[in-house]
Amino acid sequence: MFYTTDSRKEYETRVSLKSTCVNVKSGLECAGASPPQSHPRENLLVLSLKDGSLVFLCANSEDEALAWKLTIMEAKRSPFYSYDPYNDAYQSVPVDGHNAVYITPGNDNG
Repeated sequence: MFYTTDSRKEYETRVSLKSTCVNVKSGLECAGASPPQSHPRENLLVLSLKDGSLVFLCANSEDEALAWKLTIMEAKRSPFYSYDPYNDAYQSVPVDGHNAVYITPGNDNG
């Protein structure tokens, strides 16, 4: 959630990290991004969203930026469960599990 002012009374926008964040970079991985004045590049955190936009965040330290990166990556990895009618069971599917690979056993096309 982004706020328009430091008073945090009105928010500007809300980003669902679990469903819209596709990549997280921190520190020196953030090439081309300029940190705020008096903050080193190691404190930066850049979130790449599905629509192509970037969210720039600045932590208080390099360790804090890395901790935020790992926390966001862990939140993205949390699976949801989908019902598989063929096995009559629920299976966990990662959020980015829409990239399907189909394999037909026993069909040698080589």
